[in-house]
Amino acid sequence: MKAEICRAFCNEISVKEVPAGLAVSTAFRRSDGDAISFYVVRSKEVAGLARLEDDGTTIPYLEACGVDFETQTRQRALEELLSEYHAEHDADENTIRTAEMKESEIPRAALGFAALLLRLFDFLLLTQDHVESTFKEDAVKQIKSAIGMRATVTENSPVSERLAEVIPDVVLRADARDPVAVFLSQSPSRVHEAIFLQMAALYEAKQPLSVVVLLERESTLSREMHRRARNRVGVVASWDGDQTAAVLRIEREVIGSQALMN
Repeated sequence: MKAEICRAFCNEISVKEVPAGLAVSTAFRRSDGDAISFYVVRSKEVAGLARLEDDGTTIPYLEACGVDFETQTRQRALEELLSEYHAEHDADENTIRTAEMKESEIPRAALGFAALLLRLFDFLLLTQDHVESTFKEDAVKQIKSAIGMRATVTENSPVSERLAEVIPDVVLRADARDPVAVFLSQSPSRVHEAIFLQMAALYEAKQPLSVVVLLERESTLSREMHRRARNRVGVVASWDGDQTAAVLRIEREVIGSQALMN
């Protein structure tokens, strides 16, 4: 059994000489079917030293599949994963690499490096909990990008002193327009807070305000709660599956339809 298991692993590994050192292809596959592979790059300065390096497509491939490493959550997760395997991301060459080491240390380090490359593709298989943890960062980033300099953007601050009981995720203020308070909702309780703020602005503070609820998923709310939200706040939009349209709807609420057409 032991010999058969060893053969199953070893027979699928391909090692070829290349000008820089060795090209190694493993039995593991990424989501597009290509084998997980990497290079052993021999040092040009010191004989007997080498490093491990990917082919420079790992991070670009993940980004092309929709993984945004500029959000704090994913950036931190990437840094922690690289640190665990004593590797780094060279942003200039877009490669994942280790520090140089003795060539005798390469075989053992290669196992860890292959595991690192495999685990990097777990970013494509995030659990729902992880997806939810980046929802707010992703939404705020896209809203800011769409609005640009046409409005001021404030995060996690009250609309005004008279409306300080509920804190929106984002408040946007454009010239000659009512301020817009955006609630990034992953639960019904956040929608209740949005409704409370809208009612308080209308009937207590008597302050012009448009409230937007951006749902992470349509299933966040029951049918009855959807109806209540649509009848009581300015806009209810959904993020999942239609992010561009959701951000455009918020943009239109902030600066107006006429301004968008100009």
